[in-house]
Amino acid sequence: MEADTEITGPIMLNLWVSSTSEDMDIFATIRNIGPDGKDVCEVGQRGEPSACVTKGWLRASHRKLDQEKSLPYRPYHAHDERWWLEPGKIVECQVEIWPTSMVFRKGHKLRLDVTPRDGVATAHFTHYSADYNAGAGNTIHCGSDTLSYLLLPFIPPKAT
Repeated sequence: MEADTEITGPIMLNLWVSSTSEDMDIFATIRNIGPDGKDVCEVGQRGEPSACVTKGWLRASHRKLDQEKSLPYRPYHAHDERWWLEPGKIVECQVEIWPTSMVFRKGHKLRLDVTPRDGVATAHFTHYSADYNAGAGNTIHCGSDTLSYLLLPFIPPKAT
């Protein structure tokens, strides 16, 4: 960060993905990396150090959105039917990442980890085993027709 930077509010990760499997899990973790390249830990819910600023997850077969309830910055998934993946077919997934309020200090970096299972900074919030898709080839696509991006709520600094 070139200056202290506040991020406060809901976050959305828009990904275009494909898999060799009929389903895939997407775990998104935002981390605060200090100038030394190491995680800056915060205090977790149980008082433990946590490298996770915030997290979101979505199973690709549950990507169907409720268009009436969804907002551009907050996808609302219908969870009323499964949309299975076709091997190699590219689909769009919008992952809700829990709202946060964090000031990333000057010289720090915001890091986004996208993984197919729980990873760094998961602590006691681990989910089920992802062994069912072991060996699958998962791909994130980026480009003009498949614009993958992270939507962040930047708060402008106060005028002095």
